[in-house]
Amino acid sequence: MKEKNELFKEIQSNGFAMYDFLLYLDTHPKDKTAFKMFKDLGEKQEALICEYTSNYGPLTPFCTAKRPSFDWLNSPWPWERPHDVKCDAAQCPCKEKGGM
Repeated sequence: MKEKNELFKEIQSNGFAMYDFLLYLDTHPKDKTAFKMFKDLGEKQEALICEYTSNYGPLTPFCTAKRPSFDWLNSPWPWERPHDVKCDAAQCPCKEKGGM
């Protein structure tokens, strides 16, 4: 398992790369290679967020959309959660897709 801050930085840098490709694709919409790279980054981003959510809790309220209930407010806030507490991995939204 990746360390919390390392994983968060990877989510941020991958997200930045996605926005960079998005800007490029705005002006080059027919570039199939760039679009494939954008899609690959999107899949990676989803997996990274899933990993973070299952180990450290939801990053945003939107991470709770595939959970059985809206537990964003019931959980400790990210800065209140001890580093050794994990969320229930069974509730990870990627479980349904064969991830984690």
